[in-house]
Amino acid sequence: MSITRERKEQVLGDLSRDLRGGGSIVLTDFTGIDVAGMTSLRNELRSSGVRFMVVKNTILRKVFDSMEVGSDPVVSLAQGPTAVAWSRDEIIPVRTLKKFSKDHDGRPAIKGGYVSGRSLSAAEMMSLADLPGREELLARLLGSMSAPLQGFVNVTGGVLRSFLNAVNAVKEKQEQNQ
Repeated sequence: MSITRERKEQVLGDLSRDLRGGGSIVLTDFTGIDVAGMTSLRNELRSSGVRFMVVKNTILRKVFDSMEVGSDPVVSLAQGPTAVAWSRDEIIPVRTLKKFSKDHDGRPAIKGGYVSGRSLSAAEMMSLADLPGREELLARLLGSMSAPLQGFVNVTGGVLRSFLNAVNAVKEKQEQNQ
């Protein structure tokens, strides 16, 4: 059953608006996944805050044209069975897909993607999945920034402890002499 022209235009408009929002777009080949596996994949992506949709390639190409990426290599990936996963976060979609794929015999296969205005191959997307997330990077940065301050506090605290130990030793010696 084919969908009506109005429905195609609605899907095109909605998808264009959603994908323009930034973050990352991951194109996958979902062949070989049964219904239960696809349901599990959708649930896992949804719980991670990732949108996932099977899209006709002609609609996907039109979406990329509307995003003015018609000449990028990502457009050539819109061949064969294609599903699109996207999110505002650059890493979460591909990380979730990679984890699911690892647990399910390499399905879905990641074709490539579009991240921060740049087309990426499947290998580049897989290496992107291995990067730490935004929160982890911010935590590492904060830890690196606070380490010198903690060192300074420990050094000054050590000086004060040494001074107090010396004062206590003098006090105890004076008490012994009396």
